Amino acid sequence: MTTLNQQFIDLSNITRELIGLLVETDEKFWLTVLRKAIVKVDAHELAGATLILGCYGGIDTFSDLIIGTALEEQDPLAFRNLNARLDHLRTKTFEAARSIAARQTW
Repeated sequence: MTTLNQQFIDLSNITRELIGLLVETDEKFWLTVLRKAIVKVDAHELAGATLILGCYGGIDTFSDLIIGTALEEQDPLAFRNLNARLDHLRTKTFEAARSIAARQTW
């Protein structure tokens, strides 16, 4: 079993990758939310994982985000690739946060 410390490190690393993608695509709202969460994740606070999990699910949430819409017509391949990266990082971030929140022992 992975240690709680390692789970926080993993969540921090993947969240930083996701933040980098949001910076690259100038996605300000979710960038602000994840930057708040990363401070708590780096402090190994459960609140960081739960803040990240709160971004998912429902209408108009992080789960629904589409980035690089300006590229959709000019460069459809770049648009698809950006959103494929987003989907991958979004899934990995969710899974990492969920693994921390689901722990039975602290």
